[in-house]
Amino acid sequence: MQISTKFTIAVHLLTAVAYFSESQKVTSDFLAGSIGSNPVIIRNIMGQLKEAGLIDIKRGPGGVTLEKKLTDISFLDIYKAVEGEKPLLHLDTHTN
Repeated sequence: MQISTKFTIAVHLLTAVAYFSESQKVTSDFLAGSIGSNPVIIRNIMGQLKEAGLIDIKRGPGGVTLEKKLTDISFLDIYKAVEGEKPLLHLDTHTN
């Protein structure tokens, strides 16, 4: 099984929002800097998380906030948000 980088970035995003939102405004630029990634990639993943109901995004001075407590979000919720209907487990029937 191979997990995409979108999943790991999404986990990082949600954790960073939960950790930093109390002390500062969390933006896509801030999150991109914490990951070392392009802000456009971060915004795309944030859009998927928003569509799944995991975060809320306020443009301008608002920043990013969690829609649910972090303890109420499972890894499967995050996976489905960024991977859609792609199976979590895939059995490779092609052998070398």
